[in-house]
Amino acid sequence: MDTLVLEAASREKNVRADSLRRLKRIPAIVYGSGIDPVMVSLAYQTFRHAYIQAGETGIIDLDVDSGKKKLKVLVHDLQHDPVSHEISHIDFLNVRMDQKITTSIPVEVTGVAPAVKDLAGVLTVSTPSIRVRCLPGDLVKSFVIDVSVLKTFHDSIHVRDLKVPPSIQLLESNELTVATVLPPRKEEEVAAPAAAGTEAAAGGAAPAAAGTEAAAGGAAPAAAGTAASPAASGKAGGKK
Repeated sequence: MDTLVLEAASREKNVRADSLRRLKRIPAIVYGSGIDPVMVSLAYQTFRHAYIQAGETGIIDLDVDSGKKKLKVLVHDLQHDPVSHEISHIDFLNVRMDQKITTSIPVEVTGVAPAVKDLAGVLTVSTPSIRVRCLPGDLVKSFVIDVSVLKTFHDSIHVRDLKVPPSIQLLESNELTVATVLPPRKEEEVAAPAAAGTEAAAGGAAPAAAGTEAAAGGAAPAAAGTAASPAASGKAGGKK
């Protein structure tokens, strides 16, 4: 992979991160074997364009303070603002080109799965990145998988199916599933919860109806009692 050059400026610990963000700069830290942590900041748009090209597996030449310090780094972690979703902090990993590192390479999907197109299945990438060990210069941007081989719901792509350069050591099991297509949910499975809710609502109305009947039944003895009251009988007898 081509190496990118990215300019950075050192920053003091007492400089607030939010003040840098207001200036459209991203606070960052560089750490790794053989160096003390280095605190820097980078222009937001400059980093964003570089990251689009490098991703997390591309070597970046970090030029700190116009040549005062030059470091070869990988983007190790990005933090995002929970509201704006903009990048709020970067962790860089300092690397030596002659020392192997352990990292992850993302999986990139290409093609169309017949099980999705013809059978209305759902493509599932269960392993979106693969752990590897290699020299930094041997990293590739991604492992490309062609999902056109997924013709039925029984087909899967495993780690053993990946095209891996001999210079890269995989740290995952060969039997680990990378991608498969799941069958669509049956209509009756989707309808069942709704039907159950309707039945529960109907069942809840039954006691109320029974209660109404009980109330009506309770009124009948009261009416009978009124007809048989002594006062009513006395008035009737007096008229005779």
